[in-house]
Amino acid sequence: MLYTFAILLAPVPDNLPLGIMGKPIQYLQCDRLIAAIEADVDIEALKLLPEQSLMQAIVQHDRLICELFNDRTLLPLRFGTAFVSIEALETYLKEEGARLLASLERLDGYAEFLITGSAIAPKAEAAANLKGKDYLLAKRSQYLQQEQWRSQLQEEVLAYRQTITDSLNPDLYKPEFQHVETQGSEDVRVYALLPRSQVEYLQESLRSWEAEHPHWQIAWSQPLPPYHFLN
Repeated sequence: MLYTFAILLAPVPDNLPLGIMGKPIQYLQCDRLIAAIEADVDIEALKLLPEQSLMQAIVQHDRLICELFNDRTLLPLRFGTAFVSIEALETYLKEEGARLLASLERLDGYAEFLITGSAIAPKAEAAANLKGKDYLLAKRSQYLQQEQWRSQLQEEVLAYRQTITDSLNPDLYKPEFQHVETQGSEDVRVYALLPRSQVEYLQESLRSWEAEHPHWQIAWSQPLPPYHFLN
């Protein structure tokens, strides 16, 4: 089986990082497309590995993709992607070539960033010492305050995203976002596809927004392959 890590644009890279089995990877070129591969990987045996060994293999998979991504745009493939033969991989690259090229061109110069935010909730009014109707009114007031707080946070997350978009030249850059909210109402995760060359400028542009919203603690990941923005 040909274990396949990612699809890149020609020319063939110079570096040959080690694959999940500890051997240098290889490259298969088909017209303008390059597949980063590792030969003779037993996929079924890989799936049967103990949990710790399987997690190590997944980490190696992601590590290699990130290493290749440091040098150029690529399309990362899911862990466990494999083809039965060189011919099968070449057929895939030819049949899907137009779509893969379009995706690579769309993503050229961009990286994915995970933006995490944690908001410090305002202190709720104590209702423990109240009784009867006063207690019920206090609890209702707390509930309404919490709902108002959640609504405010949702609006602020959208405003933060809009500030990012407004800071970029719309004729040159097309940011994309995927908003994933965690179980805690004060925690949010936003995947952003942004031009790598503009990230330092963007983060500096957002300083004033963060100063005006001190209840937010916001962190950005390092540039990542575009896992969440593949067509």
